[in-house]
Amino acid sequence: MNNQEYWQNLIKNVEKWNQWRIYNDDVSIDLSGMSFSSYNLEGVNFSNCNLTDTNFIGANLRFADLSHADLTRANFIGVNLRLANLRNATLINTLLHRSNLSEANLNNITMVECDISNAILYETELGEALIFKSNFSNAHLINTHLIKANLVLNNFENAIIKNADFRWSKNVKNNR
Repeated sequence: MNNQEYWQNLIKNVEKWNQWRIYNDDVSIDLSGMSFSSYNLEGVNFSNCNLTDTNFIGANLRFADLSHADLTRANFIGVNLRLANLRNATLINTLLHRSNLSEANLNNITMVECDISNAILYETELGEALIFKSNFSNAHLINTHLIKANLVLNNFENAIIKNADFRWSKNVKNNR
């Protein structure tokens, strides 16, 4: 299938898409450049997908599996990613402004030059994440776990940070 056929099958029925993914986990999925803006994709399986330059503005990705996905330059502005799995995902120049990442699993992610400003990270897991030159200004990091995270040159200006766990994290020149 080509990108357009994958996209059409997915937006028709997320449950059928997920079933197809179970039986075709060896198929390389490239959805780069597609638009899923404002779609309800709750629980969708995007694991191991190429989602480079993909638009998700205003979409519902609650419970979505984005583990091991390439999210380079993806647009998640205002997206519900609550309880989503982004473990081992790659986020480079990714826009997460005003997104809800509450209770999401972002363990072991690579995040470079991303905009997470005004996002909600309530009880979000960021253990062993590499976060470099990203903007967390005005974000809410409440009960967030950043255990063993590498935080380098990030902007936390005006961020609300309460009960965040930074044990064993490496903080290098972050702006607070």
